[in-house]
Amino acid sequence: MPGSRMDVLRKQSVPGPSPVGGSKGGTDSTTILELDEFELQAANYNMACASAQLGLLNEAVEYLRVAFENGFDNYSTVRGDPDIDPIKGTAGFDKLMEEYDPKKKGFNPFGFLGMS
Repeated sequence: MPGSRMDVLRKQSVPGPSPVGGSKGGTDSTTILELDEFELQAANYNMACASAQLGLLNEAVEYLRVAFENGFDNYSTVRGDPDIDPIKGTAGFDKLMEEYDPKKKGFNPFGFLGMS
């Protein structure tokens, strides 16, 4: 699936004269489209949802981890999304959420002072 971030993939050195002057050849390249950070987040979150619905629980947790690693941080959406329900309460999901959203334990008025 192509993304919206354009990049240039340099493949190999080309023999012959350089296209910008000099004695050596240039570099053969191809323009490619990669997923940007938001597309990576959305794609992996959606794969987590689909995997959870298919009963592929370990895969769902890993896709969710990749979404988090790419910056997805809407933890309230994760906790409320029925598509994620099959993995909620599993050890993998609980560990992942504890790692990325440890504040789920409830309101702590002294938390900003480092007191629990």
